[in-house]
Amino acid sequence: MYKIYFLTALVTLWAQDLPAQETVLKFKIGGKLKGQDFVAINFNEKGYQNSEGIEGELKAEYRKPLLLEFFHFKGSGKLLDNKSFWVGEGEYTISGSIEDLSTFEIDREHEYTTISKQIQAAEGTDRKKLILENLDKEVGVNSLIYNAKLFDQEEIIAAAENMPEELKELNSFKRLLAAAELPETGKLSTGTMSLDFRLESREEEEVSLSDYDGKYRLLEFSFSGCKPCIEALPEIKEIHERFGEDLQVISIWNDRSKNTWLNSSKKYKEIIVWTDLWDETGYVTKLYQIDVWPTYMLVAPDGTIEEIWKGYGKGRMLRKMENTFGKS
Repeated sequence: MYKIYFLTALVTLWAQDLPAQETVLKFKIGGKLKGQDFVAINFNEKGYQNSEGIEGELKAEYRKPLLLEFFHFKGSGKLLDNKSFWVGEGEYTISGSIEDLSTFEIDREHEYTTISKQIQAAEGTDRKKLILENLDKEVGVNSLIYNAKLFDQEEIIAAAENMPEELKELNSFKRLLAAAELPETGKLSTGTMSLDFRLESREEEEVSLSDYDGKYRLLEFSFSGCKPCIEALPEIKEIHERFGEDLQVISIWNDRSKNTWLNSSKKYKEIIVWTDLWDETGYVTKLYQIDVWPTYMLVAPDGTIEEIWKGYGKGRMLRKMENTFGKS
């Protein structure tokens, strides 16, 4: 389990010499989750995971409003709930029970949170109007993303023309545009053909699934704030070492920033010596219809999806590979 008070020391060292303008988050969250459930926390391009009460603080230099996000996952990797708050300069206290994100409260409401609530309270054309009126702010862009079904592709493209250039560079907006470009495909399942893609590797090279045609490929869909994804890495390493001649392991990270992909949970990722890719816009993750993390797909040499496994259970993937390639 990853304790936020442990991580606070790391962040505080990083932040102690900041100028006067800074954001300080103080956590007073009690409770304990059942089983292997965990809450992932995203803040300032960093990710943390907790399964019981959170006591401590995080600091960041204040340059613009920041989004603090909480995601409750089952141990299997399925998303159960989420909640978020906008924060600005100064000190904020977040309280509640980790067992129920709806109990989370913040002692100061940032103006972006107020705008977000107003947008969500509106309906139909009134909601669309409020979103369009606020596209000069990141909260408006986020609302456009979360309410994308209210807009057709042409409306989204037209709205983007009036947005400030810096907002067009937001990873979240790039993800919206990428999702709009997804091809019409049926449900991917065992026996269907895999879909080719091209993503950036740690070596800053472009890598395609088709680069490994003629060889078995194990696709691993993860993100850095996913506790079971990180726990699975030693087993994935053993699979790579034992079956690498017949099997190409490909990790695909659905992280919102390159910094998160490269540096979050860095000490755990140091064992990665196989193909490691960043899904910058989430296009490949959506293309493969991933809704549980981690998800694994075994692609046969001819490109057929041979097996799909959702979630991580210790030893399960290794046994599957032994059944396919034999015990070596």
